[in-house]
Amino acid sequence: MFSSAAAQVSAALPARAIAVAHGTSPRISAYPWSSSGFGTKYANPATLPTNNGQSVAFSPNGSAIAVVHSTTPFITAYPWSGSGFGTKYANPATLPTGSGVGVAFSPDGSAIAVAHDVSPFISAYPWSGSAFGTKYANPATLPTATGEAVAFSPDGSAIAVAHAGSPYVSAYPWSGSGFGTKYADPATLPAGASEGVAFSPNGSAIAVAHNNSPNISAYPWSGSGFGTKYADPATIPAGGSEGVAFSPDGSAIAVAHGVSPYISAYPWSGSGFGTKYANPATLPVSTGNGVAFSPNGSAIAVAHITSPYITAYPWSSLGFGTKYTNPATLPTGTGEGVAFTSGGGFPIQQIVVANINTSPYVYAYPWSGSGFGTRYSNPATLPTGPGNGVAFSPNGSAVAVAHGIGPYVSVYPWSGSGFGAKYSNPATAPTNQGNGVAFSPSGSAIAVAHDNSPYVSAYPWSSSGFGTKYSDPATLPGVAGYGVAFSPSGSAIAVAHVSSPYVSVYPWSGSGFGSKYSNPATLPTSDGYGVAFSPSGSAIAVAHDISPFVSAYPWSSSGFGTKYSDPATLPAGYGSSVAFSPNGSAIAVGCGASPFVLAYPWSGSGFGTKYSDPATLPTGTGLGVAFSLDGSAIAVGHQVSPFVSTYPWSTGSGFGTKYSNPAALPTDSGKGVAFNTIN
Repeated sequence: MFSSAAAQVSAALPARAIAVAHGTSPRISAYPWSSSGFGTKYANPATLPTNNGQSVAFSPNGSAIAVVHSTTPFITAYPWSGSGFGTKYANPATLPTGSGVGVAFSPDGSAIAVAHDVSPFISAYPWSGSAFGTKYANPATLPTATGEAVAFSPDGSAIAVAHAGSPYVSAYPWSGSGFGTKYADPATLPAGASEGVAFSPNGSAIAVAHNNSPNISAYPWSGSGFGTKYADPATIPAGGSEGVAFSPDGSAIAVAHGVSPYISAYPWSGSGFGTKYANPATLPVSTGNGVAFSPNGSAIAVAHITSPYITAYPWSSLGFGTKYTNPATLPTGTGEGVAFTSGGGFPIQQIVVANINTSPYVYAYPWSGSGFGTRYSNPATLPTGPGNGVAFSPNGSAVAVAHGIGPYVSVYPWSGSGFGAKYSNPATAPTNQGNGVAFSPSGSAIAVAHDNSPYVSAYPWSSSGFGTKYSDPATLPGVAGYGVAFSPSGSAIAVAHVSSPYVSVYPWSGSGFGSKYSNPATLPTSDGYGVAFSPSGSAIAVAHDISPFVSAYPWSSSGFGTKYSDPATLPAGYGSSVAFSPNGSAIAVGCGASPFVLAYPWSGSGFGTKYSDPATLPTGTGLGVAFSLDGSAIAVGHQVSPFVSTYPWSTGSGFGTKYSNPAALPTDSGKGVAFNTIN
């Protein structure tokens, strides 16, 4: 059951849904999606796509849905909400030149791209959330034949097109100006006409589904383009491949293809393909044309050419579960494409603030495009002292608070109703005040940065709570850990701390801490208070006590690279917190002097020119900073009432007009802040 506060918010928010593009009218079918599978089909849109639906995509925040199809206007887009389809958006002023075959939104929702069958084979447009903008100029070097699929890299810095003629895949830098100069082709090309393309969630790999053996090709990906092709899977897909997708945590890759079993899935790692997962017990009934994972990675769906046209399964680290029941109302023709609502498209979102000196030490609110909802009830068992840090588990089912009195960390189940009954304390608690807390990307571990040796404590985490504490790192961080973060791939853990080297990073695995990475050649200048990895895992940033107050470095499996140049406009006081936007296009720093929060564009070159300060500043030292999971908002926990300030955020414009304060304010300084969506 949702709390009344949550219910007020949920009706206006995007619904968690699955959509299928298919061959006959209405050409697009959408259904609510839950852990039980398909719900009752949404009403068809009032204005239907004009012919065969070929591919479908939701915008990153789940507020729009786009379908490409085989007759003009070749792309049709609609608002999307808990009620389903809204009134069709106006067509783009310059239409794609032929049948739309693939469609994708950029990670920040600022662009939409269409792959189609007539030159230039790819068309891209600005997307404002309410309309198509003026078409971007075509790339200088076009794809060579029909564009079959399109994908943006997770940080939005590249766009790739799968197409029917050699070299079968073309990739370009992408920016607010559109297409850059085409990347060099991969040294080993896909073996035939390519039908699908996908980037891994951390942006370190790109995969292409194609005709001709091995039917799937994957390559390392970096800012320089394609790396040396990964070895083919030991068991290749059976028949030409039509679609490809990575799981949200990057631990698996799935391929839809033309011969039974029609869907093949493999573990995925930095080494490439693992041993193929067992086929599902109940196979899709025919050629798989499209494949997608749900945003929390708990389900996988395949669109295919004969009834029921869509087949879905639970998904876990063990592979396919027992097939979900078919939807009561089936799509009406060949399933060509499938998509789940993306990360922001859930019924309920929340924001949680840890506050320092006054009980209850943690405040939670529903969050929507309108801002704060009515505050959730306090947890039945409060944190025992000042709240210093807060984090949600990756699937949103738990919330953790690092605090100032033993046990120094408290974790609660989390749902649409708010806090559940507190989990048991860890058997071996942190040794003193908890300052920061983080879950690993897989949700299988939790780490706490704290005041006394060993300065960081980590534990296995499951639905049962804390496991037995991992062994301390062989080389401890310096005195007093203040911030902690896992890399997006979960292969590293970083601690910001007092005393040189001010930041310590360790390999991380199921066994816990590995041997500490070498310190950066140029250290932060003083005590580290906050640390964050970029979403692609290619950079790490530290907020610290002495100018330049924030330091950032390239990051790779080899550790720290050469420090990026300092931002041209430095924070005005000590850096207390740091965060990257979800698409990696911006970095924000909370600091100890006005304006208390600063934000900069971020790219492979480092810091860009500072965004304008918000028109209404936070009222005191910015102690915590976080972007919402869809990148549409930024929050600052700070000293001086109202203790938390939130703003709309956009990649191009930066801070929007401050949201209204919550009706029930935190009672003291907001030190940690985090956003969530319910899975």
